[in-house]
This record gives sequence, C-alpha cells and structure tokens, in this order.
Amino acid sequence: MDNGLIVTESFNYAKETLLGKWIRWVIFIICGLPMALFPFVFNPEKIANATTFSWDLIPWKEIAVLFLVAFLLSFILSGYLARIYRGATTPPEFDNWGPLYIDGIKIAVTGFLWFIPMILAFVLMVAFAIVGFSSDSALSGAPGIGITIISLILMLVLAIIGVIYSMMGIIRCARTGSIREGIRFTAITETLRSIGWVNYFIALVVLFVIGIIFFVAISAISLIPYVGDIVQLVFIPFYTVFSARYITRVYEHSEPQAAAPDVMG
Repeated sequence: MDNGLIVTESFNYAKETLLGKWIRWVIFIICGLPMALFPFVFNPEKIANATTFSWDLIPWKEIAVLFLVAFLLSFILSGYLARIYRGATTPPEFDNWGPLYIDGIKIAVTGFLWFIPMILAFVLMVAFAIVGFSSDSALSGAPGIGITIISLILMLVLAIIGVIYSMMGIIRCARTGSIREGIRFTAITETLRSIGWVNYFIALVVLFVIGIIFFVAISAISLIPYVGDIVQLVFIPFYTVFSARYITRVYEHSEPQAAAPDVMG
C-alpha cells in the first residue's frame, strides 16, 4: 500500500470536491455553523469571573437549540460522506436529499454502536470510582480504586477497538446499506486482514499525523479574533472530505483487484 499516493489522490479529490464548487462548500459550512456559533453563545470566562456560581449564567435554551440543529444537520454531512465511502471516483453531489439523510443516519448509528462497549466501560469506571472513594462501602479504598483502574484500562482498549473497527464498519455500512453489516465483527476483521494489520495501522498513523498538523495550524489561526473562527469553518470541510476519501482508499485495498488511485490534477 502506497500511503503517499493515497494521500496525494485524497488531497486532489478534496480539491475537486470543494474548489470552485461553492454550493457544496456552502452546504458544508452551513452544517458546521451551529457548533461554530457555540463560543458566541456560551462564554466560560463569564462563569469563571462570576463571584458566585449560578445556573442562570448558562444559556441553556440557546445551547439546546444549537446542539439540536447541529445534530439534525450532521446527518446531511454523514450522508454525503457515505457517497464518498461507496467509492465514487468523482465527487458526489448534494442531491436526492431523502436517501442522503437516511444514509447519514445509518452511518451515524453504525459508528455509535461500535462505541457502546466503551461507554458502558466508562459508566462502570465512574460507578466504581464513586464506590471506591466512599468510606461506607465494602469496596472502599484499595479494592474500589483497583477495579476503577481496571475499568479505565478496559475502556481505553474498547475505545481503540472502536476506532479501528468503526472506520471500516461505516464504509461497509455505506456500501451495503445495512447497519448490521457495518457491525459484523468477523467480516470487518477479515477486511482488516486483507488490508494487512500493519498496513492499516500505518495508514491510521499517517491520517492521525496529517490531522494533527492540520488542526494545529487551524488552531493557531483561530487565535485571531473573529477571522480565526471563519477560517476554521471554511477549511474543516476540506479535511473532512480528504479523510473520508483517504480511509475509503485504504478500505479498497482489501478488495482482490482494488483500482489504483487515479491522481486528479
């Protein structure tokens, strides 16, 4: 697997998706706008500087509205990404909104299901942490703390498994249209074996490093008042499309005759 070639092809794919295609880019921006507005609605400094804490300092209604709108719009983006996951060689359009939205829901549910074990482990860890520090419990002290540490380790392991398998799972879901297929552990394990575990981990590391570089640069720009927030909103769609295409190309290396990346100019 030539990760350099996949990076180049994915970068060019993101350019072709967004550069000059302003309607697509604007839709991405609109879908990301609710979360971008969050810092303007909720100011932690206001609470930190208050002499006494009051729940009234938190704009609950505004926060609820932004989260609800962001939640509903997120399925538009995940539905669009599902079309990329299917292996479209040319960037897809935002059309056929009904099927697109349903695909987005399926992708989101599939991704969430892979992290349910981690969430349960987290709840277990919190429960044992509370019990472990309780003086009137049989598990107080060392036993409770020990179980808490074990639960934490379990949570981290399940989180890693969730990340590794969810990426392949959502692509499988996008291509089959089935949530059940997106969470088939044995089938996805076979996909990972076909790719090669070492190849897959290297591909994830490459994507992770690129993501760190991108978001560090974006975070630095975000320090500029107002302008920084706009820059984030505008450029994050580029990385979103890039990463979707990148992981799709990695997935396709599990297929017997994966097409060589068509490097677009």
